Amino acid sequence: MPVNKNRIIWILVFVLLFLAGIAGGFFYFSKGFGQAHMAATAPQEEKQPDNSSFIRVYYPSEGRLVMEERRVKRQVSLPAMAEEIVKEFLKGPSQAKRSGIPVATKLLGIYPGSDGILYVDLSDEFRRNFQGDAIGEFLLLKGLYDSILSNVTGVDDVKIVIEGKEIESIGGHLFALYPLKNTLAEAK
Repeated sequence: MPVNKNRIIWILVFVLLFLAGIAGGFFYFSKGFGQAHMAATAPQEEKQPDNSSFIRVYYPSEGRLVMEERRVKRQVSLPAMAEEIVKEFLKGPSQAKRSGIPVATKLLGIYPGSDGILYVDLSDEFRRNFQGDAIGEFLLLKGLYDSILSNVTGVDDVKIVIEGKEIESIGGHLFALYPLKNTLAEAK
């Protein structure tokens, strides 16, 4: 029985390809090559966990509230998250030419009460540098209130204090001795 040379060559090529496939699979799934290849081809987002979240901030601007989404560092605790939101609020809107946020206002502290009220302690510039009418004051307080309540769970109401003390009003138009929910509802 004569042996066909072409047939032997094809059998050898097939065996070599088969062995090469086994060797390649071994190296691919082994610790060294497989993990290095998978790490090199993994999307960038999987390598570094995203430690931020989007928040909605409502700003008084040109006689109305303007909502902007901002990216902030994700916080675990309620006071820390509320602090990030208020800091973004105090920065003012990025696109508006004029904002109703009093300039140079600083956040002094955030204090969650056991009654579901979040106490926001602001510097006196919030009161002293306010320049607006009753609508401007309403929008300023409503923007701060909506910014906090739309992003933080577990808060029922917001009360503003200035330099650790209760104040009667921010701009002389709305009563600020009580939490904002009722004050804003009555002002509508």
